[in-house]
Amino acid sequence: MKHSKLDTNGYHDRSARVSVNCDAVLTEADGCELDVVIIDVSRDGFRLQSRSELEIGSEVSLRVAKLDPVRALIRWTCGHEAGGVFLDPVAL
Repeated sequence: MKHSKLDTNGYHDRSARVSVNCDAVLTEADGCELDVVIIDVSRDGFRLQSRSELEIGSEVSLRVAKLDPVRALIRWTCGHEAGGVFLDPVAL
């Protein structure tokens, strides 16, 4: 996994994010599946909305349409929004 570097202002340099509105299925470690909506995505991560609150640090799997699932790690949550990083490479 690539780690971002701090710029001269102390901010992490991140990949460009693309706004989307994409239905997906998130599978938690215990096998529980949740319908989510990915609202932005980059080469390294994503932000999504869920009906359930997710747990920071949990490893999940995201599946979009008929594509193979991608492993990810939830990094932050705020109510029913969450953000994470991809653990597997993704092609946008």
